[in-house]
Amino acid sequence: MVDVHLRGITKRFGRTVAVDGIDLDVNDGEFIVLLGPSGCGKTTTLRIIAGLEKPDRGRVFFGNKDVTYLPPRERYVSMVFQSYAVWPHMTVFDNIAFPLKIKGLPKDEIVCKVKWAAELLQIGDLLNRYPHQLSGGQRQRVAVARAIVVEPN
Repeated sequence: MVDVHLRGITKRFGRTVAVDGIDLDVNDGEFIVLLGPSGCGKTTTLRIIAGLEKPDRGRVFFGNKDVTYLPPRERYVSMVFQSYAVWPHMTVFDNIAFPLKIKGLPKDEIVCKVKWAAELLQIGDLLNRYPHQLSGGQRQRVAVARAIVVEPN
């Protein structure tokens, strides 16, 4: 991982200020939680970090590299929403493997990475199941596995 720094991040949607001058430091290896009421800018902040939204003001740094205007595909970060999206027509294995297939990785490497992520999250025995056969917590771990399997920075 790498340090993430937000400096003076502001984002507006029309007249609504979604994020107002946020400064944030997340050090390598730290996990953080953004808590707040609906509409306070939590998701917008995460989308800015991932490159899915551009800030109106401020800068985003990964380490000391300014990534503010770097496209998402070049940031090597993953994002998991609270309402975890797993594809109901795919097995757990295929859900986790999906981003690796999109990247065009060889099949043997995909299998290895999927098994690694699944074991890490203790869902290795669920790889042949479909989402409707899983508990909510298991579905959430599938979504997290799909995010980490690409080994984001």
